[in-house]
Amino acid sequence: MTVPKAIQFLLVLVLGLPLLQTVLNWAGGLLRGMDDEAAAETLAQLHTGVGVVWLVTLVGLVVMLALDSRHGQPVDELTSAGDEPDRL
Repeated sequence: MTVPKAIQFLLVLVLGLPLLQTVLNWAGGLLRGMDDEAAAETLAQLHTGVGVVWLVTLVGLVVMLALDSRHGQPVDELTSAGDEPDRL
């Protein structure tokens, strides 16, 4: 998978997983209102799991964006002449 495709995939997950969390939370409340505590608890655990996956995906997206910003730039071009430390 190329870097732009990976960034696109991670961005879709970062934007889509909160929507899935919202649906799981809503469905869990609906089931709790219908006195189905077992199913509501299962959806609550799924909600937590999706939240963990979202956090991991968010960190992955930040890392991929950092890698993409460095893509194609040699180290010499990142520092200007004025930014170099003084040598003794």
